[in-house]
Amino acid sequence: MEEVRELQKCQLEILREIDRVCTKHNLVYCLALGSCLGAVRHGGFIPWDDDIDRAEMCPSPKPYPDK
Repeated sequence: MEEVRELQKCQLEILREIDRVCTKHNLVYCLALGSCLGAVRHGGFIPWDDDIDRAEMCPSPKPYPDK
């Protein structure tokens, strides 16, 4: 379990960098799946979760021109 905790510490650093870059460029993202559950239920990571789940908004494609 200690290995998972060390991995989670590294993932938190990665997530902070993702947040910094997304904030700088006005990109919208959110935690998803187990990462979201861990944040809400555990106030951090689920103790056995060994990954980061996130989702991001993609820009809408340009509409097709009228024919």
